[in-house]
Formats: sequence, C-alpha cells, structure tokens
Amino acid sequence: MKNYIINDLDDNTMNGGRKARNDVFTFAKQAGFKELLLPFIIHPQDRSFKAKLQKLKYSKITIPKLLKGASDADVIVFQYPMYSTFLMNHLIEDIKKYTHAKLVYVIHDIEGIRMFDDTDNYSDNELRLLKQADGIIAHNQPMTDWLKEHGITVPIVNLGIFDYQNPQLINQDMDYNKSVVFAGSLEKSTFLTKLNLKDTKLTLYGPNPADQYPNCIQYEGKLSPEELPKKLTQNFGLVWDGDELDTCSGTYGHYLQFNAPHKTSLYLSSGIPVIIWKKAAMAKFIEENHVGFAIDNLNNLDDVLAQITDDEYKTIKQNAINMAMRLREGHYTKAALDQIVKQVM
Repeated sequence: MKNYIINDLDDNTMNGGRKARNDVFTFAKQAGFKELLLPFIIHPQDRSFKAKLQKLKYSKITIPKLLKGASDADVIVFQYPMYSTFLMNHLIEDIKKYTHAKLVYVIHDIEGIRMFDDTDNYSDNELRLLKQADGIIAHNQPMTDWLKEHGITVPIVNLGIFDYQNPQLINQDMDYNKSVVFAGSLEKSTFLTKLNLKDTKLTLYGPNPADQYPNCIQYEGKLSPEELPKKLTQNFGLVWDGDELDTCSGTYGHYLQFNAPHKTSLYLSSGIPVIIWKKAAMAKFIEENHVGFAIDNLNNLDDVLAQITDDEYKTIKQNAINMAMRLREGHYTKAALDQIVKQVM
C-alpha cells in the first residue's frame, strides 16, 4: 500500500501555529507515509498581482504535476485547512482527478467554529470541503459529534491530543511550590489582566502582552516552540481562554469546547501537568490520564493548589513525564493514521 502526506512548507520558525502541522508530517513519515512536497510560499495576506499569478501557476501547473506523480497512491493525507481556500479547492479537486487515492484530512481547525462561530455562509462552504474527504482525523469526540451533526458521514477517528516533537530534556523536578505557567497568544487572553492571586505566581510567555499585569503575574517574553520548553520549570501549565475568570468566554472560549489546544501538548511534552477549564473538550483527557486537574473558576486557583499534597503532585508529575515520552514519539498521530487508513480502505 502506498500512502502519502502532503507537505506545504513554511520557514517561519517563530510561528507556533505551524508546529502542529510540522509534527504531524514528521510522525506520518516515521509511520511510512511518503512526502508530497508542495511549497506554498505565498504569504496569506499578500494580495499583490505577483501573488495572484503564483496562485494561478500553482493551481494550473504545480498541483497537477505533483498529483500526476502520485497516481499510484492508495491514501493521501491532507492537513486541513490550508491558508488559501483557492488553492485548497484546486488541491482537493486534483487529488480526485489525477489519483484514485482515498483522501484523509487531519483537522487542525474548523474555522466555522473557531473564527466565525458557525456563521451560516462560511460553514456551508467549509462543510462542502469537509464532505469531500473519505476519512477524517478529528481532535476529540466533541469535534466528531459536531461534524456528524453537520452532515459528515465518512469514517472519523479521534486523535485525542496532538503529539509534540520536543528537543529539550523532560522536566523531572518533583518539588511542589504551587507555580503555574501560561504560554500562548496573550492578545486574546485578556482574562490574565483580571487575575488576582495571593499565593500563586503565574509566569507568562507569548506575543502581544498587555501593557500591565497584576502583581501575581510575571511576563518573560516570546520564544520559539523549540526553545520555550527550556523555560517550563513550573508545576502546572494553564489552559484557559477568553475574557473572564469564572468561565472561558467569547469565540475562543467557545472553541475550547471542541478543540485540542496545542499548548496542552507543549506542557505535557515537557513533563508539566495541566490545569484546564472544566468544560474544555480536553478536560476529559487530562482527568482520565491523571496528568492534571480541571477547574471551573480561576478565582479558586489558590485554594485548588493549596489542597494538593506533595505525594499527589508527584503522582501527577510522573504521569505527565510518561505522557511526554508518548507525545515525543508521535504515539497518538501514528495510532490515528493507522486506524483511519484501515477504515477507508
């Protein structure tokens, strides 16, 4: 059986958004998938005449040539979505036109939920694309349920969590000092400006910080996804989003109920247990694997951390270390790919 995965290149090493895609590609290759190299080098915001010509060239020459060379494919894996809807449409059409391969999507984001809060016009176009897959790897059961409720009938496998290639040593420190770290896009994490903790110190990493944070917060700058794990020495990593402390609100908070945030993988691949919103889709995974806690209100964070004993923390920490080794090996990616290939063939 000849299985391929499409690789669209990106050289922006500070872009954490590409980290998950690059890791899926790497782990798929380790699982025996061959590379279909498609170097999309057009910046998403480039509206110039030159960029339009490049897109036209890709659609009429580059993509057909690539897929004619993979006419023997049994399965082609495509990481959804691609930044250009125009090129994504051509890629999907030409996979159907030039190959007999089963088309499998690894979903990174469903924009109809994430950015547009299921706006009808956008979701209709997106669902049309999603329905062209022969099989899908979704983040988790809530995302799978959403897909089925919106008319997707092809086989769907739940990934569970994104694996994470992590070049740094796994943090083995078992000392418990009630420390917490938050890493991510700080512009949309406005809840941080309202946090008033007495006994807990929260360390921040990420772009676009606020002008000022409460005394319990220390901002430490922005680092690449490869360098950041060096700095993750805290007891817990926080997964939260939105404007409020007593819930994850707004579009991004809503999205937490469906997605597997990549910061969860960053923390766990570093051996750092996780504290997550109780209604987040990942909360079940965190609790079932005993690699952290789910809470419903950040105002209670001091009390939650105070109730954890040293022995309890050591157990959770060891589970996180064990999870780190699985994530670094691509365990979940390889298992999901194996399952979906069996189901579509």
